[in-house]
Amino acid sequence: MEGVIALILEHRPNQMHPVILVDAPAPLRMRNLRLGPGSLDPPVGYIGIYDRSIAQCPLEPQPALIENTMDTSTAHMFQYQQDIAKQFGSEPLLALSNGTVISLATGYIPLLARFTFEDKAAKGLRKRKTNEKPEPTIHFSALELVCDNQFLLLTGPSGSGKTTFAKYLCFRLTSTDFDHGRQLVRNDFGDTREEKWNSSQLLPCYFALDNTHSLQKLVETTIPNIIRTASTEGTALLITIDAIDRAGDTAPHLLQQLFSLFHGHENHRLLLLGVPDICNHWILPFDIVRHHLLPFLESQIQQAVSKHLGSRSSEANIATGAAAKNPALFALALQAEHCGDQAEELLDSWLSIFFSQAGGAQILAENAYNRVRYDQPPRIPTKLSSTVATNNPVIFCNVIQNLLAAKHLAALPSYVAVGLFRLQPRAHAPIIQSCLVRLSSSGCLDDLVQGLLGGSPTDSQRGALLVADFVGETKKFRDKIANAMLGIVSQGILSVNEREKAGRILSRLGDPRDLASLAEVPSGSFTMGSGSHPNSQPLNIMSLQSFRIGVYPVVSRDYFAFIRETDRDWIGPDGTDPDRSNVPATDLTWHDARAYCSWLTDRWRKIGKIGPDEQVRLPTEPEWERAAKGDYICTGSDTLVYPWGTTWEDQAANSETTGLNSTCAVGLFPKGCSPYGCYDMAGHVWEWCSTLWGEDMATPSFQYPWQDDDREAPDAPEQIRRVLRGGCFSSPKIKANSSYRGSLEPSGFWRGNGFRIVVAPVPK
Repeated sequence: MEGVIALILEHRPNQMHPVILVDAPAPLRMRNLRLGPGSLDPPVGYIGIYDRSIAQCPLEPQPALIENTMDTSTAHMFQYQQDIAKQFGSEPLLALSNGTVISLATGYIPLLARFTFEDKAAKGLRKRKTNEKPEPTIHFSALELVCDNQFLLLTGPSGSGKTTFAKYLCFRLTSTDFDHGRQLVRNDFGDTREEKWNSSQLLPCYFALDNTHSLQKLVETTIPNIIRTASTEGTALLITIDAIDRAGDTAPHLLQQLFSLFHGHENHRLLLLGVPDICNHWILPFDIVRHHLLPFLESQIQQAVSKHLGSRSSEANIATGAAAKNPALFALALQAEHCGDQAEELLDSWLSIFFSQAGGAQILAENAYNRVRYDQPPRIPTKLSSTVATNNPVIFCNVIQNLLAAKHLAALPSYVAVGLFRLQPRAHAPIIQSCLVRLSSSGCLDDLVQGLLGGSPTDSQRGALLVADFVGETKKFRDKIANAMLGIVSQGILSVNEREKAGRILSRLGDPRDLASLAEVPSGSFTMGSGSHPNSQPLNIMSLQSFRIGVYPVVSRDYFAFIRETDRDWIGPDGTDPDRSNVPATDLTWHDARAYCSWLTDRWRKIGKIGPDEQVRLPTEPEWERAAKGDYICTGSDTLVYPWGTTWEDQAANSETTGLNSTCAVGLFPKGCSPYGCYDMAGHVWEWCSTLWGEDMATPSFQYPWQDDDREAPDAPEQIRRVLRGGCFSSPKIKANSSYRGSLEPSGFWRGNGFRIVVAPVPK
């Protein structure tokens, strides 16, 4: 070996090629590394791409170590980044059964996000007429979200195309036609909208993390140097950090440092990509916007299959199944020409075609299991060399490696799988789930299920989340699973994603909570208003008589009972969904909410739940605010007050910071409970009040201080907006609190607005 070369060669999940981590002084020449035109030396800390056509290195990892003794010009880094970005376009993305390889530039399928045009347009609040059908949902593309946000965290499960998108974006930024618009399919109805980059030209800088040390080096050395040089040269940057979840628990602290580097540099952008199971735990600065990637649409898959297979696409049922909506699994389905209904069946079919030598699939599966068990990088064993390993990079993606590991694990004693799950529950959950699928088909589930339901309370809860889809309705396990789900929901200890899933399972099994229960609010005084917004001023002391208010917003299960009995129109999608009977009822107008209150008044009087001199109605604005903040007496005019106190907590509300961008089961955020025991009064859904606002969305006609005037008139004209309170799942803390005032026309509706009820004496 001539000289000393620090080089780590490994096959990374989601990487099109093996990745080379270069950590060498500038004078050292990397003979086996081709980074593009010119003969620049690799910068310190640079992440390059291994080129099989030149490198003589074997596919096995070749770790090495070197002392860093010299600096490298950051200007060289810019050139390398541009060269690498250009070469991303030629990386293999897909492979066909005949051996044809499709490059990233040719085969990229635009990724869409959960965020919709409706969400962005004033949070989608709109009017509707009776029996009017909802407009089709139009999704933003991932590229548009990068264009619209300076700081973006884009999450998706393994195989969702995060790395592919990041590399494609970098490649496109170096092309001359990047700002040319193109039509994209935005939903399964085939609706299209133009996708266009409406931002300035950016220099792409792509980094893929390996571990915490990688992020630390980027934050402390590499990125500060890049930003400093870019500022001197007047260059705008797009800094992309892929696999940010690999930074582990230190990521939030390091990212705080990273964001501080961008202060005063509004022309630079930062894109982070990671898996939601880890990233959604992090408390990050409010400046960073979180969005989640969608699987492929059926229409996207049909277009891609037709494009690459031509006439054969109409003759076969290729990539039409649910599993094939995952981009990585779509790649397998396309090459194997398989329907892709189930991931495990798809993998087995693909292996039988392309690793058909005796014991080949078993060796590959065992190798993947060892990678997981001993934390090794994925690789193809030398004795299983195959054109597939070279031409279809998807095999190195985590979702494929996990499926392979599960194939091997399913043949081992159940305690091995239980032990693996206990080591890293979040990281290994997909493997255990795939193992459960395989054992379920063979009728050998019980031992593994019992093992996963054992252990500590937290272990048992996480195990129950995994097995519920397989044995949730089985009498033998049903009660234990239901109790575990109730514990997850009510305790609020596990992650938001885990609690959200528990809420869905609990709904399916039958949520035992009294979701129509009422909280007692005694007579008393409180400070109404806040100095945080002009529409909430001036502050004043309000005194109210006692009343009762819903512990939760009205849920879909209860509202659907009203719809079923009255045959009233409702476009809400959750009424008949067994997984979402315990979420707030949404997509309803102020008139819908009042009609429900009248119906419930009659119903509860008949069963004696309320007296003849009591009624169910919407809360007035003062009633809603007092139920949310209690007897709080303001000591500072600009203090934001939340149901739990005056300091924001990320785990206390379904707001913008959770990244769900949707409703979930009520009561999932017990830390956000109000002083009187009310849940979900910050975030989740905007809640209708009986109080009038006025005609101008920006400025209320009925201003503070609140007074007993015509602002509670129930028969006000339609152009008079009604008050909404509390914020919703996409609201920042400035809106998701106890004092912010929103409004909407009484015929307006959205998937983010609902209501809760009040029980009070009938006015005399």
